[in-house]
Amino acid sequence: MYATPRHRRLAVMAAALVAASLTACGNTSTPEASAPAQLTGSGPATLWVRAADEPMDKALVAAWNDANPTRKITMLTVPDAQYVQKYVQAVRSGDAPDLAAVDIANVKSLTTQHLLTDITAQVDALPYKAALAPAGVDISSVDGHVYALPHQLDVSLLYYNKTLFTKAGLDPARPPATLDELVAAARKITALGDGTYGFSFAGNCAGCNAYTLLPYIWASGGDIMNADGTKATLDDPAVAAALNAHKTMWDEKLMPAAVKDDNGATWLSGFQSGKIGMIALGSFAVSIYKAQAGLDFGVTPIPGTKGTSSFLGGDVIGISKGAKNAQTAWDFIAWSMSEDVQKTVVAKTGQLTVRTDTADNPATQAEPRLLTANQLIAQAKVPVTAKYNSLFIDPTGPYLQFIRDWVFVGDPAKAVADGQSGFASRLGS
Repeated sequence: MYATPRHRRLAVMAAALVAASLTACGNTSTPEASAPAQLTGSGPATLWVRAADEPMDKALVAAWNDANPTRKITMLTVPDAQYVQKYVQAVRSGDAPDLAAVDIANVKSLTTQHLLTDITAQVDALPYKAALAPAGVDISSVDGHVYALPHQLDVSLLYYNKTLFTKAGLDPARPPATLDELVAAARKITALGDGTYGFSFAGNCAGCNAYTLLPYIWASGGDIMNADGTKATLDDPAVAAALNAHKTMWDEKLMPAAVKDDNGATWLSGFQSGKIGMIALGSFAVSIYKAQAGLDFGVTPIPGTKGTSSFLGGDVIGISKGAKNAQTAWDFIAWSMSEDVQKTVVAKTGQLTVRTDTADNPATQAEPRLLTANQLIAQAKVPVTAKYNSLFIDPTGPYLQFIRDWVFVGDPAKAVADGQSGFASRLGS
């Protein structure tokens, strides 16, 4: 997620819950399709990963190294907050890793600086190209040229407490499919009393709300930025629909007062208590909540006024510009996306597969909530901007203040005016 939103740190918890199930895949090192012979260097390679995503990458590297003893991958884990800066410095100094698994929301900043290798020819030769998470490929492409591919994914979902739904007279088999239904359900659940609230969100966490609030906007038929990510569109009616729903739930006390100050520290625990009816989170939380005794929950796509949507978080992986063992790097990427590896390594860690045609596998069949999440990779979106961190992650940035002015201050006009100015300032427009 993020610097896909900082909830990605929490994903480590989810992965730890299923770490014991990591299983090495088969003993073949041959990818499903041979890449065109235009990359050089077939020796041992290096891979940089973010700390938040280390567990799955460890499993992949171990499986690859077992099958490829003469072309082993050495993995270095880099703290999330330092990753982009360290990577840029490494490429420019000529000491880059062969492979870089980078936050999906930050890849645009690397492609605009020409720090990744063009792998278009190799990607075009993949028989499963059309099955790859489209937003992950699109955000990693420039003018039709591909520079990275989906690697470790997470999607945002609406979680709902089935027990509270039943008590409130709601059908747990029919979760909210529109914003109006979401607000109506929140009212009924809050009416149960005894400290129960219909909805919750982390109202003082920028990244959390990029990941979970933007889908309400997309599902309402609009966006918060224009198509090329150069201008904010905060006056879009879809933005108003999403923010007004949150403001209504705040004004009517359908969410706890504590959400106003929640910077993400208690983002998960409220729902875990069994006192919250609904909350939007990443698919990483399925494993966390599954381990909570007595918590009967479901997941569903995030609703809007015109459909549903989701944010595609996680990492993409690419070959560094100037990589000394680019062919090994590509072979590892193609191998990691093969059907066998996706099903026998990736899915068994509790992670989503990067291909729509591998979403239905033994691991997701055993956990239908993960299957629901995995099926969303075909429609999930990512904001297209090289300034993602500055706009959507920085707690002093314009996005968080925009939300707070609208929902808590209750002044949409001020929120839009100040937000447009703040976005323009950071976008340099």
